[in-house]
Formats: sequence, structure tokens, C-alpha cells
Amino acid sequence: MVQRLAQTAKIGIGLWMAGVAIATFLVVPQYEGLGDAGRIVIVHVPTAWVSVVAFTISAIFSGLYLWRRRERDDHIAVAAAEAGLLFTLLATITGMIFSQVAWGIFWNWDPRQTSIFVLLLIYAALFALRAAIDDIDRRRQLSAVYSLFAFVTMPFLFFIAPRIADSTLHPNCAFIQGSNCDGVVLEVGKVGLIGDQKVQLLGLERKGNLLVAEVKVSTPGLQQEAILYPSLDLVDGGMADRPEFPGSRFRLGLEEYDEATGAVRLNMEAPGTNLLENRRTLYVFLAANIGFTALFFWMLQVRSLVLDLQWAIAQRGRVMYG
Repeated sequence: MVQRLAQTAKIGIGLWMAGVAIATFLVVPQYEGLGDAGRIVIVHVPTAWVSVVAFTISAIFSGLYLWRRRERDDHIAVAAAEAGLLFTLLATITGMIFSQVAWGIFWNWDPRQTSIFVLLLIYAALFALRAAIDDIDRRRQLSAVYSLFAFVTMPFLFFIAPRIADSTLHPNCAFIQGSNCDGVVLEVGKVGLIGDQKVQLLGLERKGNLLVAEVKVSTPGLQQEAILYPSLDLVDGGMADRPEFPGSRFRLGLEEYDEATGAVRLNMEAPGTNLLENRRTLYVFLAANIGFTALFFWMLQVRSLVLDLQWAIAQRGRVMYG
């Protein structure tokens, strides 16, 4: 009965994930301003979410092992950490692909890229630690303690560190539904950052009801700078021309003008900000989260059972030959 349920679950997860993959391309509409590249959110976000779940479970069972000293707790903690490392790697790779499409560069040591790289190193060190210790009980005990300390760093590296930095390539306010980018306020000749885009306000010119800004931009991955001319309608206060950053599908907008100081507010926007407002996209996105979470728990069960089996075989070998 148990084997039949396990087989049914495996087939069900496989069909579910296949459906998500098909729906990602046939059901989800193109992300306005990013085309097919926007579909990567269907994979990128769930894999990052599952990484958090996996490392949390690893920490919980590491604590249980220190309390109860049960081999099964250690096996689950190790299996969860392995899956967490795998899903973190998938989140990193999909993020790099999106970065190349949107900004023209795979890796720029952006704060979020750097923090997730550090997290990968921390959990990779866990397995290096286990491999370096021959004594089984000591290996389990030290790795459980290390896992708890590693888990403490996870929320900081995943959620806090990237948000502390002023400059980040990671799509934040330009992609999150209902949020607003602060932009940067510049006077003529001044330099600032919007995300990881360097912008310098070279000049302002009034053309009828329009205020046109001359802005020099430097985008990661480009070999040269470019001049863009965003404009503001002085009558209704709305943005007029919003040119795209070179090599990118993000737009540079002129939001505000302070006549007294001569300063303007420049901002970055993505035309497809409200990605999840489309119900088809939302449902596929939720289905992907459910599917990847179910896939993780299936992997956790299988891997922990394999570790149980390996331990049982090793114990039997010691009894027979020891």
C-alpha cells in the first residue's frame, strides 16, 4: 500500500511539473517589456522559496538530532540541506539567465548575487565538514551544530542583506506588484544610481509643455555609455518619453521637476510591473510553487530513505565482520 502511494505520488508530481512547464509557455502571456524572459519568474521564485523551506527543515532536524541523537533525524537534516543547496543553485542560475537578458550581464557581484553566493559557500562547507570527519557520531554532532549556525545566516543573506544595499540588479520595486521605485533626485551635472544603472544629468531643456532631460547612462555589460532623453509633461505632470536603457528592456522616466532647485527625479520602470495581475499567470505561478514544494518533499523522502538504507547496510556489515 505504501509503495503504491509512493508510486502514485511520484507520477502525480511528474505530471504536475510537466503541466507547469507546458503552461509556462502556452498559458502565461508574454511579460510586457521583457517578452519570453519574464516567464523565468515561474521557476526562479519557487526554487528560491523551496530553498528557504529546505534549509529550515534541515535546521529543525539538526536540532532534533542534538536533542534525541536519532540517526533518522540526521539523515533528514542532511537530505534537506542537499536539496536546499540544489534549489539555491537553480535559483542562482535562473537569476543569472534573467540578468543576462534584462541587463546584458550574467554576473556583476550585485548584492543579492553576492549574498546568495556566500550562502552557497556556507552550505557547501557543511558537506566538506561531514566529509572531513571519520567518526560518525562526531560528524553528525558537529554538522548538526554547524547547520544551526548556517541557518541563522540564511534569513540575513536571503532577505536582509540585499535590501540594505542601495545598488542592486535584482528586480525589486520595478517588478513587485503595487510597489513604487524611489528613483534618484539629481541636479545638472550630478551622478546617481538607479538600481545598478549609473545615470548623470547632463542638461535640461524646455520644449513647449515638455521638459526634456539629457541623461548619460552606463549599463552593466555594455562597452560604452549612451545618452537618453526622457521627458516630463509640465501641464499634467505625467511622464512623456521613456526611453529604454541600452541593452535592457527597462525604461528611464522623468518623474518630477523642482523649478526652485532645478533638480529632477529620474526613475526606472518595467512596463510589465503587474505581472501577477493576469489570472492565468497567477495560477501558473501558484501551481509552480506547489509543484516545486511537492518535488522537494518527495526528494527529501527518497534521499533520507537512501541514507537510512546505507546506514542499515553499514551496521549489518559491522555486525558480520566486526
